[in-house]
Amino acid sequence: MMFTVSPGTVPTPELAAVFVKKHNNNEVPRLKKLKNYYKGNHDILGRVKDVGLSNNKIVVNHASYIADISSGYLTGIPTGYKSEENIETLTETLRRAEASVQDADLASDLAIAGRAFELIYMDNGEPARPKLAKADFLGAFVVYDNTVQHGEMFGVTYSPDYDIDDRLRGYDCVLYIDSYRQSFRLDTSFGFMGAEEPQEHFFGLVPLCEYWNNAYCSGDFEGVLSLIDAYNLLASDRVNDKEQFVNSLLVIIGQVFGDDDKEKSETYQAVVRKKFLELAEGSKAEFLTRQFSEGEVEILRKAIKEDIHTISKVPDISDSNFAGNVSGVAMAYKLLAFEMLARTKERFFKEGLRYRLKCLANVLAIQGVRIDADNITITMKRSLPVNNAELAEMIATLEGRVSEETLISLLSFVEDAGKEREKVLAEQKEKSQVQDDLFGLHSDGDGLNEE
Repeated sequence: MMFTVSPGTVPTPELAAVFVKKHNNNEVPRLKKLKNYYKGNHDILGRVKDVGLSNNKIVVNHASYIADISSGYLTGIPTGYKSEENIETLTETLRRAEASVQDADLASDLAIAGRAFELIYMDNGEPARPKLAKADFLGAFVVYDNTVQHGEMFGVTYSPDYDIDDRLRGYDCVLYIDSYRQSFRLDTSFGFMGAEEPQEHFFGLVPLCEYWNNAYCSGDFEGVLSLIDAYNLLASDRVNDKEQFVNSLLVIIGQVFGDDDKEKSETYQAVVRKKFLELAEGSKAEFLTRQFSEGEVEILRKAIKEDIHTISKVPDISDSNFAGNVSGVAMAYKLLAFEMLARTKERFFKEGLRYRLKCLANVLAIQGVRIDADNITITMKRSLPVNNAELAEMIATLEGRVSEETLISLLSFVEDAGKEREKVLAEQKEKSQVQDDLFGLHSDGDGLNEE
């Protein structure tokens, strides 16, 4: 759901309060469910059965697995930035702000809720530096204009305020626009109670940046919640069946143990204690059990699990199909759907990163550092096991046909291919100088003379 207003609308705390109520009523219930599933609080835990019936509640947390694998695949390797301009000041700013840690946290929120929010602010140091903070998706949103461009109009963060007895007192909120931030407060019914004086900032844009997971802002496991519930139900009832088999009813045919209920009860209790039963001739005893096929249950379990990974596009990497001896091409085919998912996530993630760079560039411009954020190339590498033998062979084959910097960039352990190339050239120059000194070569102004 996207909140929009007309382009000429003036953002005010009173207007923001209206959207806070809409967000809390319309979005938060869905977001809470997704967050609970990631944390392992699934619907199976609320199942109720009659007293005496087995009621195991087993949670197999596929939601957490899917979110962790997909987010780690996207941001496990820190994002790289390249430009023909000198962007060392910008990259140093990102390093000080621990942008790589922030990216991982944002990717995790995207995988869970389909949206993530980043607050860009200035710290209180001397000099003040830009910092990054992840805002909780349960209490943050951005409002856009209703044009085709959907430009950011304002952003809001809010959180409930409780007293010492855990009673809700209201909501503390902050409104962000492109030139200032303003705190305001709402009562328990989201009624406006008042606002503080605006505080100016210098980012030139709304400093609350929204990241999208895909065009529909859906989480990575949101489409398989029913399958996850089915898997939990099957796992729980499977244990229930085992438990009920152990606690099966004993049926006695052709014999009565006692003349009244009291005598019968005493006899039954004695049988349970002593694990011994004596029957008259012609009588028999057998357990009343429900027959079930373990093989059919296992087939159903595997089918549900396979559907979970197929629909979510996140593979089960513990499967034997992902053995270490699989070639790079074979692995690429197995990960084709996962890679398509990651490319969609990457495309939307880069839009958020670009917005971040523009905010930081605006602040650096005030400090006299001019950087065009639109000319920066953002690179995101995948966290995949690498077949180093195949990679080395490919690099050797392409040497002389592809630039050295491009070949170096293929190495997953190299963060900045340009700097790595400079290091290689410096080492080659140093070795060449050592060799010249060893063999008595010296410079004679116009060139090298040999003795």
